[in-house]
Amino acid sequence: MENSNLNDLLRRIKDKDIKALEELYSVMKNCVYGLAFTYTKSHSDSEDIVQDTFLNIWEKCSHYKENNPKAWIMTITKNLAKNCIKKNKMSSELNEDIYAKDEFSKVFDTDMINTLLSNLKETECQIVVMYSYGFTHAEIAEILSIPAPTVRWKYTNAIKKLVKITGGEKND
Repeated sequence: MENSNLNDLLRRIKDKDIKALEELYSVMKNCVYGLAFTYTKSHSDSEDIVQDTFLNIWEKCSHYKENNPKAWIMTITKNLAKNCIKKNKMSSELNEDIYAKDEFSKVFDTDMINTLLSNLKETECQIVVMYSYGFTHAEIAEILSIPAPTVRWKYTNAIKKLVKITGGEKND
């Protein structure tokens, strides 16, 4: 969904339009879940973070400055996930199957995806997952608070690692 459409939904949510929140939820829930899981490594915590994210959007939408709605939503998610990690003192190892609903699973076996992504550093994994959900490098940079060129570099290196691991060839 384009930023202008997301901004429209957030304007409607500011006016307490519950239908707009439902629309936003249906559009963004998988992205929010995917990012939450890259931090928590827990299905149940990630599901809670999804609910808390949309509750925060409902309650704090009046503070949103129309700029980049995806980045705003994902920043809320990231902060909630970090708080969850602190609260639960969770391990940062990727040890659960998160990708049952993600874009990769349309093509690959989820166990294979988990194995492949476990070969990446945490930030590389987050970038690859967010990019697979359609986030731009600039949006990912804003969400992760790192420069966009660094995101592009890390994404490129992560893909090269995955290609090497799978024995595939990448034509430049």
